[in-house]
Amino acid sequence: MRTSAAPGIERNSLALAVSGVVTAGVGLVYWIVMGRLYPATEVGAAAAVITTATMLSAFGNLGLGAYFERFLPVAGAQSFSLPTRGLVVGATVGAVLSLGFLVVGPTDEMFATSAQMALFPLVVVVLSGFALLDHVSIAMQRADWAARKNIAHAVVKLLVAAGVASVAGRLGIILSWVLTAIVLAVALWVVIRRALLVAAQTPPAEGVIMPPWSDQRRFIAGNFGIYVATALTPLILPPVVIGLVGAEENAYFAIVWSLVSAVIVLMTMLMGPYVAAASAQPSDVVSLTRRFVAILASVAGVSSIGLLTVGPFLLQLAGPGYASAGTPLMRLAALALPLAVAGLALTAICRVRRKLWPALLVQVLNASVMLTLCTVWISRHGLQGAGWGLIVAEGVTTAVVAIPLIRVLSGRDRRWADQDQVQQS
Repeated sequence: MRTSAAPGIERNSLALAVSGVVTAGVGLVYWIVMGRLYPATEVGAAAAVITTATMLSAFGNLGLGAYFERFLPVAGAQSFSLPTRGLVVGATVGAVLSLGFLVVGPTDEMFATSAQMALFPLVVVVLSGFALLDHVSIAMQRADWAARKNIAHAVVKLLVAAGVASVAGRLGIILSWVLTAIVLAVALWVVIRRALLVAAQTPPAEGVIMPPWSDQRRFIAGNFGIYVATALTPLILPPVVIGLVGAEENAYFAIVWSLVSAVIVLMTMLMGPYVAAASAQPSDVVSLTRRFVAILASVAGVSSIGLLTVGPFLLQLAGPGYASAGTPLMRLAALALPLAVAGLALTAICRVRRKLWPALLVQVLNASVMLTLCTVWISRHGLQGAGWGLIVAEGVTTAVVAIPLIRVLSGRDRRWADQDQVQQS
């Protein structure tokens, strides 16, 4: 499915990159402004609510974003019902997870009143739909729609939160985030809904068919496994760092890791335009794959240079301790970013092929190497141990996938033929 006047893979990727940079920058300003306008305890509690809700919504979405990107382009008459059902599933699972968190989580520190607790499931549901609509836009090869929504949200929520600071506490911060997300998500859904209804009435391209539900289920399960394996490192590593070298060193680690993670998240999002385009245009898959890898490599290279040059300056602004302890780690992480291209490229290729077990094995290997080496080396070499662990983990991944990836890029791998490319009889 490609809507009329839809931009190509390069422009879709550029839209996501610009959106990622702008929202990250405005997001940094947002929390700085909140820190100046609201008491620290209110900012900390609100940040915990939003971060937790974002995490629960991500797990509740079950990896359906990648499912949309892979199957919506070939959904045909199901183009409207497929994402609609997915949005309902994501919201439902997210709500259930949020209710479980209210039972077992540290609610006393996060919520000042029972009304705020009652609001929490709604926050998770809203953030679930807000995120999934990005993937629907990408699947329709209109990443620019998602980019505009996210940039508008970053700016508007800052203005709203600043405007109510004199009369609101943490609830003002949370509501500024959620209410603006609702308005923008509804606006985007109106646009998406119209395009989906048109797509549902448009015959699919010749040779492009929707695979059976059994294949779709396997894709959802495999992709969720990849998501969990990918999430292991950012979830487990901070407690490992604080346990080995203490809270102060973890503060230095956290700011560097947040910058590196932002780049990895951006590179991961760039898989979407490629998967959607390759699913809709299977005859052009080799050319699209080469262009996608070139885009990934370019983003990794630019980000690496940025971390090497601008990164130390940002750490210096945070304080001399951050600069002295974090700069060596940032330089090592910058060197690891280009090595991450191979593993991400393999995951995207596996999504197009609907054969996810190789990507899952590679992600498990990457997380295992990274966490093992960090546990050993941080205790011996401090934070630089995490940097070397990242380099080795990505290096091992690159070595494992190099030959298959080269075969794909050279056009010698003939295994692209799958059920999406079988000519309809």
